[in-house]
Amino acid sequence: MIENILQRLENIDRRIIYLFVLFSVSIPIYYKLIFTPAPLPTSEAFYQTVERMAEKKDKIALISSDWGPNTKAENQSQMEVAIEHLMRTEVPFVITSMYALSTPFLDSVPRKIADRLNKEGTLDRKIEYGKDWVNVGYRVGGSLMIQTLAKSKNIRDYWSVDATGTPLEVLEAVKDVKDIEDIGLLLEFTGLTGAFDAWVQFFTADGYTPDFVHGCTSITIPEARTYVSSGQLDGLHEGLAGAAHYEKLLSDSYPTRVPGDGWTMNTGLAFAQVIIIFFIFLGNLAPLYRFLARTISTENGGIS
Repeated sequence: MIENILQRLENIDRRIIYLFVLFSVSIPIYYKLIFTPAPLPTSEAFYQTVERMAEKKDKIALISSDWGPNTKAENQSQMEVAIEHLMRTEVPFVITSMYALSTPFLDSVPRKIADRLNKEGTLDRKIEYGKDWVNVGYRVGGSLMIQTLAKSKNIRDYWSVDATGTPLEVLEAVKDVKDIEDIGLLLEFTGLTGAFDAWVQFFTADGYTPDFVHGCTSITIPEARTYVSSGQLDGLHEGLAGAAHYEKLLSDSYPTRVPGDGWTMNTGLAFAQVIIIFFIFLGNLAPLYRFLARTISTENGGIS
């Protein structure tokens, strides 16, 4: 009787497992459930770096959005919460990309956050394009573009116009930007091979390197941590968990904010992991039972 039950548990149809995982991920996201995420020192460092940037009133931030639909779940959540922090602390930023598939997100993500903050109504100003951020669009050239940008004596002339063709010189957010020393913080988000390395290697000039924070996918965390240890990175979002912890830090500072997608998706991921561990436990009950039965039989003089 027991053996039959355990054998059924050992051979559960994988479609049942997939169904349980689907519900465990979907329910927290649908009902906006949130659990306190695990604290991550690298996300704390990211947060404090952006906070310091708010004190640099004469500098702007530069965001490189080098990701596409394939890593949207992690990179978009990371970028959204970082952009929200920049907007809340009145740090103007320029957003660009050297990955063509990221083009739609260069406009949609900042506007999504700006609309939410404007509706929230807790800020003493309205977030506006051209004043709080500028989208210069997808730029070709890869590492050559980064090198040219870093060494440019007039970044506005180099980029010339934004993604809609508006001259940069008429946009308030970048009216005082000339060279790399006017960029106080670089935020780079990617799931691509080589994009992050290119910014690390080439975005520096004349002994000046802006503060640098990075959002990576979970699979590239070990590589990115190397740059944290070396001091080349001032902060790091470690996959979706990094974005969730950052949201927790932001919510502690701004209690009226509504938790974003990163936090709820991380909660859903935690539910799914618990379900998977539970099914692993069920699947191992039968082998454990047989092992114990053979051991007891051997100890009682039976044949193992």
